Amino acid sequence: MASTSDEDWTVSVGDLLPPTALPPVAALTEVWQTVRGLDLGDQQHAALKLLFGTGATEMVEAALDGGTLDFPVQLPETRMTIRVRRGDGRTARQRHAARYRVVQEPRQGRNPGLWVVMDSKTGGPVREKELVLRWGIEASAQSWISREVARGDYRGKAGHAQAS
Repeated sequence: MASTSDEDWTVSVGDLLPPTALPPVAALTEVWQTVRGLDLGDQQHAALKLLFGTGATEMVEAALDGGTLDFPVQLPETRMTIRVRRGDGRTARQRHAARYRVVQEPRQGRNPGLWVVMDSKTGGPVREKELVLRWGIEASAQSWISREVARGDYRGKAGHAQAS
């Protein structure tokens, strides 16, 4: 039976699997594919197969106390941790910043191609008072993103700019 949560889980396995966000069943399958061939010993292998290799998410879901499960694994020469987290593992601030990206408009006549900030939430450039914000240099557009993220931190929400 699958998880009742619609959000992805982020899984990692020591240095073998970097943090990867996937739907719950796929996330557990990814962990199992990463660890099943390791020299685990019979008890660890059985426990990991039960948690990650059956296609069921209920046991891990129940263990996600506080949103994170850390499962230590002892190998003959090293120790590592399997980590499962609810969500994509990013903070609200990181998600807010990832919403924006700087792009350069095409050159038009003498205009060398100004820089705009695209908003992935709306698919258009950011606007203030119905005007598309444009900058002559990329660093200025990046600075706008930094200020917008800081403004969102201060206000406890995702900023104020409107996108087209």
